[in-house]
Amino acid sequence: MEKQRIIKIALCGEGGVGKTSLARVFIGEGFRSDENITIGVYHFSTTLRLSDGREIKLVINDLGGEHRFAFLAPIFLRGVKGCVFVYDVTREETFARLPNWLRIVKKTLGDVPRVLVGNKIDVSELRIVPEDIAREFAEREGFLAYFETSAKEGVNVRKPFLFLVEHLTGGGVG
Repeated sequence: MEKQRIIKIALCGEGGVGKTSLARVFIGEGFRSDENITIGVYHFSTTLRLSDGREIKLVINDLGGEHRFAFLAPIFLRGVKGCVFVYDVTREETFARLPNWLRIVKKTLGDVPRVLVGNKIDVSELRIVPEDIAREFAEREGFLAYFETSAKEGVNVRKPFLFLVEHLTGGGVG
């Protein structure tokens, strides 16, 4: 019997952008409106079946987005094969700080596969960061894809994770 493969990915971005909520919704725990800002690192995991029948265990490392946790990045990123960078479409500073997160990841891991996620599209009336600006940034900085999500409403939450897993495994997720 083939041993289950483990793939680690990381959620990167400022505090309060919804990284933990995205992970919780993705693994099936649902959205929690009382979610607190992550202190340190959370780990989430789920098993996914690939279209060829193989199973993988996906481990999602979620680092607190506050700068005081930056020293944990090398530990948090150890063994990570890809990253989901998240910003809040209603808070420009979370988008503006993405290059800092990119530098941290590149310094620690090199040029790993990554996707960009604009979260909180459910509050579109408060949107500050235009989609076209985010798409241009993603293309310029070598992201594989750009997604817009709402963890609160469950919109597109699975897409960035599954896209990254499919890229890392070379196969679809069944």
